[in-house]
Amino acid sequence: MLLILLPLSEVAVATPAPTEPCHLTAHLNESPETAKAEGLTLPRWYDLHQRILRLLTDEAGCTLEVVGSPWPRSLNLLKSGDIDLMLTVSYTEERNQFAEFLGVHYMEESVLVIDKQYASRIRKLTDIGLLPGFVGVLRDAYYGEEFEQVKADPDFQQYLLYANTLTQKLNMLKRQRVLGSVEDKTQFVEWNRQYPELAQRYQIVLTLHRAPVYIVASRQGVSKELRQHLKDSWAKVYGSPEHLAILAEFGWSLDESDTAAR
Repeated sequence: MLLILLPLSEVAVATPAPTEPCHLTAHLNESPETAKAEGLTLPRWYDLHQRILRLLTDEAGCTLEVVGSPWPRSLNLLKSGDIDLMLTVSYTEERNQFAEFLGVHYMEESVLVIDKQYASRIRKLTDIGLLPGFVGVLRDAYYGEEFEQVKADPDFQQYLLYANTLTQKLNMLKRQRVLGSVEDKTQFVEWNRQYPELAQRYQIVLTLHRAPVYIVASRQGVSKELRQHLKDSWAKVYGSPEHLAILAEFGWSLDESDTAAR
């Protein structure tokens, strides 16, 4: 099991449950409506992410409302305090200014997926400039420092086609609007199960970045006391039998080696 240990100086004293009614609004990048509009089946991890959020808020004694909105918009809503929680957020100094990182959700592995007929051309990230088409990416997503540096090059930008939701990005692959995509490895494997034609056409050629992703709370919309209470609550349920049972139901694991193999 992957356990995150904090130095003693960073371990805070648990805060009591909120005495006032606690209602939180959380973002998910997918929704039944957007998936239907794209002609796609809602990914299984939509239910997984809802269950993880409810595990946290139930432990914290809060009620939860889940909304779907594009990733860039949700980051802005979190910054302004108009939504309270998000999942699968990579740590950056910029995001730390407006988001409290409550705890690790899982280990994310960003990979470059390419049409098999062009896969042999790709030895490094900048080789996508050798492709006769685009690579799909999620707008405002973080794929590691190398990608951040390379995408700032105007010559590189012309090969990127941006999507606002994971569903849109998947549709680019299905409709062959792109020759590749940057994906979370876990989600790409799941998509292959759901859409076998993707596995026949595309393959993983590079690993771009591997790091923990977090559940976060809005610094603007959620009080300091409640943020600490949520952090304490997540520490209590992370790795608990209830948490592991949810993950097992979806075939996921907290074991680092299992995560890396997905």
